[in-house]
Amino acid sequence: MIKNKFTITITDINGSKHFYLNQIIKKIFIYIITFVLLFLIFSGFYIQYLDSKITDVSKKREELLKKSKELELSNIQMQKKVEDKAKEYAAIEDKIASFEEALGLEAENNLTITDRLENLKLTNEQQVEILRQIPNGWPIENKGITGNFGWREHPLLKRKEFHPGIDLRAEIGTPVHASASGVVEFAGYSDNGYGYNVILLHNFGFKTVFAHMMRKDVVKAGQFVTKGQLIGYSGNTGLSTGPHLHYEVRFINKTLEPLYFLNLQRKNMNNFFNQERRVPWQSLVKAVTAQHLAQTQKQQ
Repeated sequence: MIKNKFTITITDINGSKHFYLNQIIKKIFIYIITFVLLFLIFSGFYIQYLDSKITDVSKKREELLKKSKELELSNIQMQKKVEDKAKEYAAIEDKIASFEEALGLEAENNLTITDRLENLKLTNEQQVEILRQIPNGWPIENKGITGNFGWREHPLLKRKEFHPGIDLRAEIGTPVHASASGVVEFAGYSDNGYGYNVILLHNFGFKTVFAHMMRKDVVKAGQFVTKGQLIGYSGNTGLSTGPHLHYEVRFINKTLEPLYFLNLQRKNMNNFFNQERRVPWQSLVKAVTAQHLAQTQKQQ
């Protein structure tokens, strides 16, 4: 029996060539099968590669979640320690106040500044000297207060804690000046939530702290500054909810109400000395008087 075959004949000057249609179809089919097989093999390897990557990403995600939980737990523990320390600090403050009262410092502070001036015969120059050496006045332009001194709910941490300073409203870049003459104890960035801050040491055990300032070095540690001298610019660094200046006044490890010192002037000294009773002012007045007399004798 003779089978019919479809033949394609190509003739040129070199002769004729015959191609059977069934052979062409077979070759095309083989090529297609080969391509499909190669594609499936390549796809299998690629899917396996992607699967391994997904597994790696899942492992890293689990590790990050684990670390996140560990950090969250550590943060909670740290917050508890800070809260405990704040309570201990408050208790120590109360004990110090009790000791002062037992030593008679409270009774001394009941004296008015008028009585002290009469007893010690302070001159106008001596009063000015007191104001030059202890913090007084606003370190920035008075734009108002956004946070008071004392116990409050922390605006970020959402828990009750002691606010050791006062928050003064200020736009970023507002000039900050020394509220008394002294020496720079620290100027730089701190990881305690204060951000960039400057700490000044003053005479008679006073210290002022300026926090959340711009990262701009205007003064450096060890530098002497005078009252009214530029020490930096207000900012929004550290643990802060917005631009402002955090301002503290301290006296030998005691945090004092800064508002009294902000409003302190010669004309209201009487009210000031009776408002802030945690400092033995009588001793300070005597020290300033002795200092003034020594300077006068040297000049003579």
